[in-house]
Amino acid sequence: MGRSASASEVERTLSAIAERALHHGARAGLDALVEAAVRLTEASGAALYAGGQLVALAGLEPPAPDRAHPLQVLKEGRTALVLGEPCVDAADRQRLLRLVALGEALLACHAREDAARAEQARLRQERMRLRELRAHQERARSRASHDLRTPLLVLQGYVDMMNRGMAGALTPSMQRYLERMGRATGELHSRLQQLLPVEDAPAEDLRPLLSATFGPGRRGSAALEFPEEPVRVRAPRPEVALLIRTLERLLAGAGASALVLRVEASDGAGWRLLVQARAERPLPERPLELLEKLTRRMEARLSVQETPGLELTVLLPRLTD
Repeated sequence: MGRSASASEVERTLSAIAERALHHGARAGLDALVEAAVRLTEASGAALYAGGQLVALAGLEPPAPDRAHPLQVLKEGRTALVLGEPCVDAADRQRLLRLVALGEALLACHAREDAARAEQARLRQERMRLRELRAHQERARSRASHDLRTPLLVLQGYVDMMNRGMAGALTPSMQRYLERMGRATGELHSRLQQLLPVEDAPAEDLRPLLSATFGPGRRGSAALEFPEEPVRVRAPRPEVALLIRTLERLLAGAGASALVLRVEASDGAGWRLLVQARAERPLPERPLELLEKLTRRMEARLSVQETPGLELTVLLPRLTD
């Protein structure tokens, strides 16, 4: 070899390699190790092998460990450092063995880093798969919710209108049939609510929202009639607030006066929001279209009667504990 490395120089080199591996990973530490071996010995090249496999190389590639001169090879466990020229001095060989021992430790770290990267990649793939699965389940749940709850709310709306006499007088038999239909739809609604829970945050209570829009002192103030219990709607709060603002625009566009706004339970499966008023003009089309769109999205039911007076009913899905 061209020169001998002192013990202190080897120690400083070991510290520098360890620090580089700490900051940049074991792969960077292995590359720095063979570069340091060339620098310390002024050999033409150095190579680090693990189990007969070349791991790192600096300078000219020396022979493989099984073909190199025994004095070119420094070995520790399964790790071998092969120099370009033989190292004859026993003290130099002893110092360079410190590099080989560090190389073996870095190889173990490199194997752990590879395993950690593989595990991270596996976990990332699994997370993506679970995210896709959850999105698919949410789409399926949303479709099932719409396909099942919407026609059920339509049935409840028509049963409610017939009970209020909007389809004419009812015979006792018709009244019994409607009561049975109401109980059956209410029970089915409760079961669907257990099977298809909604995860969006619901409005805590509809009454403060209605009071803030139609209460005393407001432009479209109305006589408000609320139940004592909280009016909790199974819909996100922003959508409920938008529905109330759209209702206010609709009534203002029709020049509604003598407003009466009532909220009452409907067969235990929903809330009936009833608005009665005198209207000077027909209901404006754009707010009415938006209100219909919002009620469909919320799986609610809207019915409008403009003669002789304006009567608007929204059957909202009820949130039960």
